[in-house]
Amino acid sequence: MRYFGWLLILFLSGCTENLTQKNHIVIGENKPIQSTFTPKEARLKLSYEKPYLLFFFSKTCGACKEAIPYLNELAQSFQGEVEIIGILGGSSRSDNDIAFLNQHDVRFKVISDPQSTEYFSKAVGGVYGVPLFAFFSSDGKEMKRFLGLVPKSLLEETLKTIRPNEF
Repeated sequence: MRYFGWLLILFLSGCTENLTQKNHIVIGENKPIQSTFTPKEARLKLSYEKPYLLFFFSKTCGACKEAIPYLNELAQSFQGEVEIIGILGGSSRSDNDIAFLNQHDVRFKVISDPQSTEYFSKAVGGVYGVPLFAFFSSDGKEMKRFLGLVPKSLLEETLKTIRPNEF
């Protein structure tokens, strides 16, 4: 029985460690994004020292494709202040992902590795539909979330509220 208790502790600590600290490959970039997830505090801190938006999307989602052009514009407008990071779900081959991103002229950072997409999905409490826009402060606290296609103006106003110079 004593050994079972130790095995259970090791198993549970291994499960929580899977969400603690990770490196995530960004398509087309050499430097990975580092993340630290603290489940007790529900904080998802990234290696950037600034607020960020996670955009969960898929290749087959029409609404997601409609959001890409205005996310490109917002990424440009808020460059240096807020990071916009796409989490491309349902992916299995990076060559196909690169072709999709080029076809749709995606200009923000995108992560498509299945392990990373699962990590981010778990860290936000699950993704039950796309597009999903999850806004985070620079210290990793989720500030706001929208499910479904929302107007560019709403995303822009939300980004303005999480910028560091707005605190």
